[in-house]
This record gives sequence, C-alpha cells and structure tokens, in this order.
Amino acid sequence: MYPKLIGKRNEKGLTQEEMGKLLGISKNNYNCKENGKLDFSLPEVKKILSILEADYNEIFFEENVTKKSYKEDE
Repeated sequence: MYPKLIGKRNEKGLTQEEMGKLLGISKNNYNCKENGKLDFSLPEVKKILSILEADYNEIFFEENVTKKSYKEDE
C-alpha cells in the first residue's frame, strides 16, 4: 500500500479511475497497484511522478527503516 501516493493523488483531486486513464490502465488495475497487490512498472512510476508533480522519495520511499541490533562474537 502506498499511503503517500493516495494522499498526493487526493491532494490533486484525482480519482483512481482518472489515474488509471492517465496511465492507460483500468481503475481496477490501478487500485491493485496503489494497494500494493501489483507492482507499478517503471514507466508508470515516472508518469505518476509527473502527474503528481512529485519526486520518487516523496511518494514511494518507506520511512520506517529498522535498525538491527546484534551481539558481537566474543
């Protein structure tokens, strides 16, 4: 799921159906991609960024990076 994408799309006043049309895919296909069930192709990602006037990190970068802790061998 891409909450940042959903938020930015809503900010621009675009529906999933409109985004699908702009990308040349069905509303259902767009919905599956926006919800993480299918992957966006690179051309689709580029077009989304252009439509939403955003950069990759603003839409697709996940911020919850976890830090692994480990015990060094003694």
